[in-house]
Parts: sequence; C-alpha cells; structure tokens
Amino acid sequence: MNDDVMRLSDFVPEYARYYKVSAKEAAHDLHEVIRELHMEYSEIQKNKLSPNDIFWVGKTGLPLRSTRIYNLSFEGLSKYFESIRNPIPGLDNSLVECFCASDADFKKIPASTIYASKQTLSERMLSVGFKRSDFLLDSSSTSQPETGYREEPLKTIELNYISLIINGLIELIKEVDKAHTDKPLKPEDRKRAEDIKLRASQLHSQRKNADPSPSIKNLADAAGVKMPRSVQTIRKYIGKSSSK
Repeated sequence: MNDDVMRLSDFVPEYARYYKVSAKEAAHDLHEVIRELHMEYSEIQKNKLSPNDIFWVGKTGLPLRSTRIYNLSFEGLSKYFESIRNPIPGLDNSLVECFCASDADFKKIPASTIYASKQTLSERMLSVGFKRSDFLLDSSSTSQPETGYREEPLKTIELNYISLIINGLIELIKEVDKAHTDKPLKPEDRKRAEDIKLRASQLHSQRKNADPSPSIKNLADAAGVKMPRSVQTIRKYIGKSSSK
C-alpha cells in the first residue's frame, strides 16, 4: 500500500500506539479533528471542503477508489469516532454511514474499506490550527519521536485552541477600536463598523455569570477575525464571566 495511504480502521489503533494513549482517548482526539475540519470548512463557503477530498471508499485491503459512487460526510466520520469513544452495546462501531449515489440510498460500510491521504489530512489539520501531524507523517514509527517536545497530543490541541482564541481576541480589540475611531466613507465600510459596534455592545450583560461565548463568536464573524467556529469550543476555554 502507498505510504501516503491509511485505512480509516487503522486510525484509532495507530494513534493510540503512537501517542501511547487508550483507544477511547485516541478516538476522542480524532473526533475533535474531524469536528474542527467540519466547522471550519462548512461555515466558510469560499473554503468549503468535502471530506471526499481527503477520504475515499475502496475495497478491503485495496485502496483503489471504488467504481461505485460513495459520498462520505464529516457527520458520518464523526459518528464513527464517537461510537469508539462512547460505545453503545449492540451497535457495530466498525461501520461508517455514507450516501451511495449509485444506489441513491444511505449505506453502512466497513471502516476498513475507507482510505485517507495522510499528507492531505495533515495539511488540512495544519490549516485549522493543529500543529502536530507526526502521527500521520511518521505513522510507521514505533514510538513518539525524540524531538524534545513531549507534550501529550490532547494537551497540544488545547494549547492550539488557546493560542487561536488569544490571537483572535487581540484582533477583535483592534477591530472594535477601529470601528469606533475611524470614519469610513464607503457605505459598506460604515455598515461593517456599525455591525462590529453593535455586536461588541452585546458583550455587556446585566445577568450574573453571563456567557460571553456566543457574543464573541458573533463579533468575530462581523469583524472577519479567525476564531474557533464552535461556540462550545470558545466556551470551554473562556468560560463564563460575571458582568461588572
């Protein structure tokens, strides 16, 4: 098999082996990767990515693309990793649901028949803030590389989120200041400035322990600032703050 190709069914055991974590922990991390790819590329149409650009359906032991037309989805891939992270008794977690255009119907197919380009997935992960791709680019190794950078993969992912949020908040401060101080001439620029000021004002709440996460996301959208696309992710790392 081509060194760039990996079966979906090998992702969890290889990840667990490489980072020396449990299968559930590996499934959790991989679920987070798929979720972020989904959020990033489904909400920004100009960068919209189909999972079929990374994954494809072949045959068991043969990565040649199937002559039947299968359309994989981020939802189906997420459910696959979720079923390993939180297994349900009686549910076969070795299957992935996808749409078979050839039959015009949804099918559940073995994860061992789905393949991915490690290089392409690694590039997509980097584009949404996942800085570690050693697992994909060095998956033939029997242990984590001796680079002096020994952080656990989940901790690294969390640090990437925190860095993205901090940088995003700095950019938001600049954009809010610009909206209040600049006097744009073009109508569209004036409208953008008013939208930013309005959404920034929504951060002020008289409610005790108000959750600023939705307002931060709305403000980032108006300002065009890169932030995590999930309100849940922002909430996790910012938390709730009391209004003063």
